[in-house]
Amino acid sequence: MGDIVDYLSTNSANVQFYAQSHFLLVLYAELIATAIAVVLALVLHTNNLTPPSWSQRIRAGTQETALLVSSALLTVPSLALFGLLQPLLGLGITPAIVGLTLYGIYPVLRNTVAGLSSVDPAVLEAARGIGMGPVRRMVRIQMPLAWPVVLSGIRVSVLIMISIAAVAAIISDLGFGKPLLDGLARLGGAGSFAQVVVGTLGPLVIAAGYEIAFLIVKRLTTPRGIRV
Repeated sequence: MGDIVDYLSTNSANVQFYAQSHFLLVLYAELIATAIAVVLALVLHTNNLTPPSWSQRIRAGTQETALLVSSALLTVPSLALFGLLQPLLGLGITPAIVGLTLYGIYPVLRNTVAGLSSVDPAVLEAARGIGMGPVRRMVRIQMPLAWPVVLSGIRVSVLIMISIAAVAAIISDLGFGKPLLDGLARLGGAGSFAQVVVGTLGPLVIAAGYEIAFLIVKRLTTPRGIRV
């Protein structure tokens, strides 16, 4: 325990940098992944208010394909993915964000599709009956009702990214993966155990910070009538 305290006191600036870079890596990647997933879900969504047309069938098939591809990306070992990205994008923040984004799309896409599909068709039919067009129905009714489910998908995506961001240190030297990998490489040496502990527990602190942020965002953005 004393070694860990000594490491934190003598490397406080480095630990602060690890925390900041880990947090921002996840934030930037999550913003990109969420934008891609939500746009895909909105473009490919079918409302089931009219008999399915050929265009709706095409969108439904494309939606299933997008879900299949994005879920398959989650099965790719992170070490292998970052290794494949390195020759294409080099070292640094760019391949790290690209890799994290690929892992983050599926939970958001799946939950956005599920959230939009869970809206009662009778509610949408009533909205159409009072003159609301597709865009207004989506903005005023479907997305607000689906938002808690979408936010849950974003939360899961962030938790996945926080753990994988540690592996991204292999190509970026950013985040808590840096002290973790350095400590493991020289395990048994002076201060190596403290590095491993900091690199292991650091992502837990980042996850706790994001969890608090999600609680606040959920409280502020969820319509009062559907809060639980």
